Amino acid sequence: MSTKKEVYLIGDIKRLVVQTLMRNLKDNDIEVFPVDPNPSFISHIPDLPVHVMLSLSEDVTPELLHALKTKQQKCGLHIYMAGTLKALSLVQEEYIKQVPAFRFTTWPIDVSLLSKAIEWHERTRKRILVVDDDPNILRTIKTWLENEYEIYLVNSGFNAIDFIAKHKVDLVLLDYEMPNLNGPEVLKKLRLHKESSKLPVIFLTAKGDRDSVMAAIEQKADGYILKTRKPAEIINTIREFFKKYIVSPEVLG
Repeated sequence: MSTKKEVYLIGDIKRLVVQTLMRNLKDNDIEVFPVDPNPSFISHIPDLPVHVMLSLSEDVTPELLHALKTKQQKCGLHIYMAGTLKALSLVQEEYIKQVPAFRFTTWPIDVSLLSKAIEWHERTRKRILVVDDDPNILRTIKTWLENEYEIYLVNSGFNAIDFIAKHKVDLVLLDYEMPNLNGPEVLKKLRLHKESSKLPVIFLTAKGDRDSVMAAIEQKADGYILKTRKPAEIINTIREFFKKYIVSPEVLG
């Protein structure tokens, strides 16, 4: 991608709200490629993980949303939605909620926040903090992931909380069972602070039995990974997570 930010804007350019949005983006040095809100025009968007802004209006049909979601799943589109759902039908609302997207609900949109989101998505090396009391696990996971990500290691829950308070990371791989302060306790503490309340956390667990897995899921983390899985499977799980993850304003701030 070029260094200049680019956005494909889906909306009827005859509408004043779309014209205003285009002008707002261009005034902030974001290049805009208008796309007609017609399902057949979704094919005009490149088959790449580009940035797509959808202007919410009655033009947003279920067919358009289905085409957009299908392309997103295929190409990893980064989708942003501008506008509220108030003027839309219940059917439109339900379809919109099925499309993973960064949503702007105030008008005019916060273009500085959009710029941060674009920069976050385009930063190729995401920062991952691995938390485990076993040094062998730490070294092993670092070896598996360091070619694609910036990896940081800590050996306790207390050190994890201290590290996160001082450094920005994009994901925490958190051991479920640790002495003194276990994974669920660390997660609870992170969720109590605004700065880390939306920070993605995936549990690492050595236990694959149903009760252990259900216990991990009930903690409402962003997922769990069995340590016994093959390296390629763990790497692919993290790739898929970042492909689908919608970064939140709290994380960008």
